[in-house]
Amino acid sequence: MTRYNVASSQVRSWKESLDAAETGGDIAYAEVRKKIFDPTHAFSGWTYSGGAYTNSPVTYGQDNLSTTSRVDPFYYDGNGNAWYRIRTKGTAPVLGLKRVGMDDRMGPNTRGDSLLRKIDFNYDHFVATYGPNGDGVGQTLLPVSQPQVSRRVELIAAPVTPFEAAIKAGGTFYGLGSAAYVDSYRSATGPYDPSVKTNPADPRYADSHAGTVEINGSVATIMGNIYGNLYTNGGTVTKKTTSISGIIDNNVPFSLSPFIMPSTAGWNYISSPAVINPNTTITPAAAGSADKPNYYLVNSFVNNGSLTVNPYTANGVPQETYVAVHVTSDIGSSNGQGPSITVPAHVHLDIYFDGNLQTKAENIVNTSGYASNLQFYAISPTDPNIQQTVNLSSGSGSTAGFSAVFYTPSANFTITGAPDITGAIVCKNFYTNGNIHWHYDRALDGQGDAVDYRVISYVEDIR
Repeated sequence: MTRYNVASSQVRSWKESLDAAETGGDIAYAEVRKKIFDPTHAFSGWTYSGGAYTNSPVTYGQDNLSTTSRVDPFYYDGNGNAWYRIRTKGTAPVLGLKRVGMDDRMGPNTRGDSLLRKIDFNYDHFVATYGPNGDGVGQTLLPVSQPQVSRRVELIAAPVTPFEAAIKAGGTFYGLGSAAYVDSYRSATGPYDPSVKTNPADPRYADSHAGTVEINGSVATIMGNIYGNLYTNGGTVTKKTTSISGIIDNNVPFSLSPFIMPSTAGWNYISSPAVINPNTTITPAAAGSADKPNYYLVNSFVNNGSLTVNPYTANGVPQETYVAVHVTSDIGSSNGQGPSITVPAHVHLDIYFDGNLQTKAENIVNTSGYASNLQFYAISPTDPNIQQTVNLSSGSGSTAGFSAVFYTPSANFTITGAPDITGAIVCKNFYTNGNIHWHYDRALDGQGDAVDYRVISYVEDIR
């Protein structure tokens, strides 16, 4: 009976220590997500040293379980988004006598062989064998205050990027024109070709039918053609009522979180210009990088303002140049032709704006043709009574378009006219009444600022 009680206590501690380790993972993962949703308070109370965040032991439960975590951004991808490694240790006390339990090996000729769980009766076996960080450095005999079991897990938190669909509306959707269409292509295999979507013999045909539209609402007025899938939340769309080449699923709810200005710590702040007037040009003195761009804080983008961002050149050769501009007011108004933005080849420009955006589609010039080279992010209003808007009304049936992506989760997005667009849009409510031609580049699926994090890997360190 005594041996049974000892074994039961050890098994319970073994399982509880994993529960503690996973709890530590949950705590750390919540802090990683704060990097997106509440960057000011992310890892508040944690210690940052040597490129990693660590926290003090967290104790919880009637059995005094404890957990500690270590989080480090071990990789920055091509978008400048950090990937985080979360390593946690969970510890549970072991009650009862210091003795072997009754877990015996099962098999021939193993009678009487007892399984030894990795219980620290006197010393922390992990530190003694592998060192405190598990890298073979700093091994020492570290006494434990009481018998305990510790288990360790590692999680990888990867960024979630926003442009998984051609159009994603968190509310209502109205469009397209009767002659409009949404299709797709993959820029890695060549430039867009409008004939591919109707030619099954073309090897690029599969990539031309990913012009997906996602609507988190039951109100969806859809005309034109969608060469891709259509997802709604409670809609009644069927093959009989519209022309859609892919899957129709009317039971796909999702949510769009407010967008908060990312932390600019580590960005290369440049004080001028602070106002975008007509003929304003930015030519950075350094190329920057995706995670450390040249950063300009702009308090006014006048209605007739024009911004051109040139690449940094070295020995006369343009370099891939990364620039971020934060406009703390509106961009454009309802008067005149509206502001213009020009992005030559080799420039990667992110524009963050606090207010509204209003201009004409033809005023957005991205000469490279790669939509990911020009990204717009609308910072969500903190006042729920303020409705943010983006209006790209060209009017008069203009077919001039642009290559860009827009992440505007709190904005009503309006496009009129018949522009030819390459890119993706995420918005609150979407409206268009023109015969728009919309081309989604499948390379955008992995582009853009992180809008959340997901756990893509879980392993236990069984040493």
